Amino acid sequence: MEQLVEQSGAKKHPKLEKFISVPLFKQSVKANWVFWLVMTVGVAAIFIIINIVIGSKKIFTNIDMTAVSNYVKDEDMSFLSILGLLETMGFKLSRISVMSKIDMNSVLNDLVYKIAGVILPMIYVMSTAIKLISAQVSDGSMAYVLSTPTNRKKVVRTQFIFLVLSLIAMYLIVTLSAVLSETIANSLLRRNYPDQVYNTLDLPLRLIRTLLYCFGSFLAIFALGGICFGASTFFNKSSNATAIGGGVCVLSFLCCILGLFGNKVFVSVGVGVEAMNFFNYLSIFTLIDTESMSDFVKCAINYEGYELLDGPLTWLWECLALFGIGGVFAFLGSLRFVKKDLPL
Repeated sequence: MEQLVEQSGAKKHPKLEKFISVPLFKQSVKANWVFWLVMTVGVAAIFIIINIVIGSKKIFTNIDMTAVSNYVKDEDMSFLSILGLLETMGFKLSRISVMSKIDMNSVLNDLVYKIAGVILPMIYVMSTAIKLISAQVSDGSMAYVLSTPTNRKKVVRTQFIFLVLSLIAMYLIVTLSAVLSETIANSLLRRNYPDQVYNTLDLPLRLIRTLLYCFGSFLAIFALGGICFGASTFFNKSSNATAIGGGVCVLSFLCCILGLFGNKVFVSVGVGVEAMNFFNYLSIFTLIDTESMSDFVKCAINYEGYELLDGPLTWLWECLALFGIGGVFAFLGSLRFVKKDLPL
């Protein structure tokens, strides 16, 4: 039966069949589409809710030191006395200077695109990557696949392409949802605060920045997917593949949460510990550099005086690193799968 299916697929897609197994690809779609749909709808809903609920309100405001100086002058108060009082309370001049420049939106972006928005995609790649190879080896179904004209190279190539295409489809929907919700949020913000002065580039800034954030999140999940897929092809037992691939995913996620308390914003306001920044070096999600992306977009569109030539490109190299991590681990695992002994 499997041979007949393989032969019929080859007749319908002769060119494609030279590269992948169409019947195997279709089988992977049928086996995972419900799980994919639930995860996709879930993460899209997270972005929509956060963008509309929070993005339509002015929650974060920076300290305007000019306004503070004018107030002190108008009230005939002693600035040195006020500084002395603040230092007694633990707010030194250096901390006040930092607080006047911080952007709490950067913290929100980290929470959304490094934590809340990656939980469900991370679960998806952890589960799906294991099911595509090692789980089939463990339950014996891989023996039926390899008993057809489909060789190991075509099997591993087909399964990895399915994983990547499913992630691309997921993030296309998620990105579209994020962009539309940002547009709605921007309109609601202007309606809720009609007396505020708005920059005409506010909406382009939000939309382009959202596109980069989603792209960064996609690459981070791609990197984890490559690691999980590599573990799935390397080990014959799905339990071992889950321990390695899933362990890396969970460790990266937990370290990202812990590293958040080492964020310079939290440290500057006294609710973080600078030493906690060490955990950021242990997380793949740290390579989603939302601050660098935001600065780059501001420079690119000349937002409020930012110059194009000064735009930081740190985020670009980090994105390339994420792509490299996912590709290398998947490739090495594929080489191992082609050559290793299978319990068939």
